[in-house]
Order: sequence, then C-alpha cells, then structure tokens
Amino acid sequence: MGYMDLLRAQRKSGKPPSMTKLKLSRRQKELAAKGICIDCSDRPAEASSYLCADCQAKDTIEDIREEIKGLRAKILKHD
Repeated sequence: MGYMDLLRAQRKSGKPPSMTKLKLSRRQKELAAKGICIDCSDRPAEASSYLCADCQAKDTIEDIREEIKGLRAKILKHD
C-alpha cells in the first residue's frame, strides 16, 4: 500500500499517518556508520539495510503478516 493510499484510508477525524524517521540508539548509529549489522553486530550489513542477510532472514512470513495486520488495524482503527 503506497503512502497516498494510506492517506486516503485515514478517517477524517483522525491524524494522517506520518513517515517518521527510524530512531536508533547511539550504539546502533555507530554500527550503521561502520556498515555493520545493528542486530547481531558481527557481519556487514546489506547495502540498502541496517541488517545483514542472516538477520533479515529471521523474519518469517507469519511475522511479516502479523506486523502488516497490526499496522492495518492501527491505520484503519474505528473509534
């Protein structure tokens, strides 16, 4: 779902969703600056991510579906 779809899905009485910046701890920022995985801090991170391939592979399809389900419920929350 694109950002404009999220805006259209938001109720008029609620706040529109925002694209907030990822907040990292000082240690995570140091690791990211060095190009090291912020999760395991052992291996180099992927070029387009803060995580290495092994840490990215830890997410199962069920975990991703649950995260999407939670985000969808939060976005389309009915009062």
